[in-house]
Formats: sequence, C-alpha cells, structure tokens
Amino acid sequence: MNREKTEKFGLNLSIFVTLFMSALGIGFGVSIQSEAILLDGFFNVVGFLMALITLGVSWLQKQPENEYFNFGYSSFIPLVNLIKGLLISLLSLFALTSAITAILHGGRNLNANVAVIYALIAATGCLVTALIQKRIAKKTRSIMIEVDAKNWLINGLISLSVGAAFTIIIFIKNTTLSWFIPYADSTLVIIIVLITIPVPIKVIIDSLKQLLLASPSVKTKKEIKQLFETATHSFHLEKYWLRMTQIGNTIFVSIYWLLPPEYNLNGVEDLDHIREEVSQVIHQNYPDLIIDIIFTKDSKWAEDISLQKKQTLS
Repeated sequence: MNREKTEKFGLNLSIFVTLFMSALGIGFGVSIQSEAILLDGFFNVVGFLMALITLGVSWLQKQPENEYFNFGYSSFIPLVNLIKGLLISLLSLFALTSAITAILHGGRNLNANVAVIYALIAATGCLVTALIQKRIAKKTRSIMIEVDAKNWLINGLISLSVGAAFTIIIFIKNTTLSWFIPYADSTLVIIIVLITIPVPIKVIIDSLKQLLLASPSVKTKKEIKQLFETATHSFHLEKYWLRMTQIGNTIFVSIYWLLPPEYNLNGVEDLDHIREEVSQVIHQNYPDLIIDIIFTKDSKWAEDISLQKKQTLS
C-alpha cells in the first residue's frame, strides 16, 4: 500500500507541475514570440494530458483480471508510454519544420531578457521534479514514473538550453554578431530537437517491444537467471528452460524444470515447497514478477514445450 501511495504521489506531482509549466511556457512564448519557449510549453501540454491518462491506467492496472483481460491490465502501461513517445516525437518534428521555415524567412526578434527569466523558473521546476520522480521510480520500480522522470529531465535540459542561448544573445546584442539574433530562437529549437529526439524514440522502441511480448532487457534477464540458479542450488535439478517477457512493471517468467530420473517424488507438496522457495528468492528483487514453474522428468516433452513457448514470444 505504501508503494502504491508513493507512485500515486509521483503521478499527481507530475500533473500539477506539468499544468503550471504548460501555462508558464505558453504564456511567455506568446508574449515574446519565442518558438523555443512555445515548444517547451507544448511539451508540457502533452505531458499534462498523458499524466492524466497515466493516472487512470495506474488505477486500472490494480484492478483484478476478468473474462476479457485474463492477465490484467499491465499492457496498458506500454501503450500509454508508446502514445506519449509518439506525441513528443511528432511535436518535435513539427517544431523542427517550423524553425527551419522561420530561418528561411529571415527569423524573428524577441525579448531575450524575459526569456532568461522564464528559463530559470522552468529549468528549476523541471529538474527538481525530475530528481523527485527518479527517486520515486527507484523506490517503486514503476516504469510509468521512470518514463516521466526522463521526460522531466528533457524539459529541464531544454529550459537550461533556452536560458543559456538567450543569455548569449543579450551579450552579443551590441557586437558584430548581432545579425544572428533573429535566427537564434529558431536555431535553438533545431538544436534542442536534434539532441532530445533520441529519448522519445527509445521510449517508443521499448514500449513496442513490451506490446509485442519481447523479452526484458539483457540486464534483467541475467539477474533473474542468476537469482534462479542461486535459489536452486540445494534442489534436484538436471536441466531447465527459462522464458520471460515484460509488460509494464510486470515480468512474466516460465520455467521448465527437468527433474533427475532417480528423483523420488513423495507428493505434490514437494514440488510446492520447491516452487515457494524459488519464488521467494526471486521476488525479493523483483516483487512484480509472476512465475510459473513446470516440473517434468521427460526431457523431450520439456524441449517441445520450450520450443513452442519460444516461438510464441518471439
């Protein structure tokens, strides 16, 4: 329950800060005609809308499975992250096109002093929020909060870049470089987009992998395998086949356990005991993991099932 409250606090925090940053960015951007600041503001508008949806999905994934969703609602998490990544990418491409067009038409002038004030306020708010969300993500292991923390970091870096660029504009105003001032805002937008676009693209790729039931990261797979081997060192195990996929925060693991031919089974209770011991060890590091262990003495049966499982998840 404490974990759920912490995650909900992170989502609510994101909603309120995003709403404030959206109003701040659009207000300043319109008043001084800055595309860079408007881009920052619209990033936050997207973030605000997605934060509302994420809050709803956070509640939904805690609901019990039903006839139509036998495995619960975990798949909604990568779906939301995919939409968020696509929206930010499309917004970035739109801003890039607009900035290039502005440069080709002579650029535009703006009030750099006011822009610096905005940048200081926005950068402080975004980076502090990113730090808080990162700590919450580490504590709760929430992928939604983790993605949110990355988005706040992007917004913070954008605001810092805006502040630094407009500070430079103030200093070159009365120099031979003053000709560049009308192009500074659009140039900054292009640089920001090129630097930050890899982040939403990575979110899109990771979300698609989860929706397509791909395996989790190499690091996660390696850690779970090591935990399993540690947990089974005192049990009879001739060979095993391990398959896993990740959907949202939940990792699904299927283990096919080949028992030695000489192993004498006293009862189903023996297998339940093994399953309980192994599950406890892995759950200490991965509390959102769902594990199925299938025991057999027939290696051919295990290999056939493992092959079918592999084809299903590939």
